Amino acid sequence: MNPVKALILGFLLLVPILAFLFIGTFGEHHFTLKHYFPEVDAQGEIMTNAAGDTVFKKIPPFELTSQTGQKISGDDLEGSMYVVNFFFASCPDVCKKMSSQLTRVQEKFQDTPDVKLVSISINPEHDTVEVLQKYADMYGADEDKWYFLTGDRKEIYSLAEKGFYLPVQQVAGQQDFIHSERFLLVDKNRRVRGIYDGTDREDVDRLILEINVLLDEYSKSK
Repeated sequence: MNPVKALILGFLLLVPILAFLFIGTFGEHHFTLKHYFPEVDAQGEIMTNAAGDTVFKKIPPFELTSQTGQKISGDDLEGSMYVVNFFFASCPDVCKKMSSQLTRVQEKFQDTPDVKLVSISINPEHDTVEVLQKYADMYGADEDKWYFLTGDRKEIYSLAEKGFYLPVQQVAGQQDFIHSERFLLVDKNRRVRGIYDGTDREDVDRLILEINVLLDEYSKSK
């Protein structure tokens, strides 16, 4: 074969290989997080919008009181994504593990105002503002980023059960009780985008990664 033709043929074969390597190395990779809790109609069928996309439930409105005595509502979290968990201050073990893991999340996103943390007491009769402030101080909580919330028991339990689909247990001779080690990631549209084991360091690493995925998604949509 003519050397010139061989060179041209070799170049033509090489171009797609180089293009593939370039795209693989420098091209953008698009990831997205799944949504949880689809809306269903009266017949139990999953609802869709006009475009045929599944409609997902939003976190219902709420208003509770933070460790500083400030009223915090869903509207105050508008424009932010947040990680939510349910706990109680006198919990001897699991809640402490969860709060320790949330300190890691706070440290990772300390300089990212769009990311908030929300810890809601399931024992509001005991967990007063003063109790929550002491608890928050134990974990170095930034009061502008990490809210410890208390309030009306019925509202809290309704929010846990109907907003975050956490199990509410009936305990004989006692008040209802929520037992959950879950962290839930809520996006800026008030929809749940991730569920994690708040006592598992590796699963919290996944949470941190997926918060970054959402942040990247929002930055590309501007």
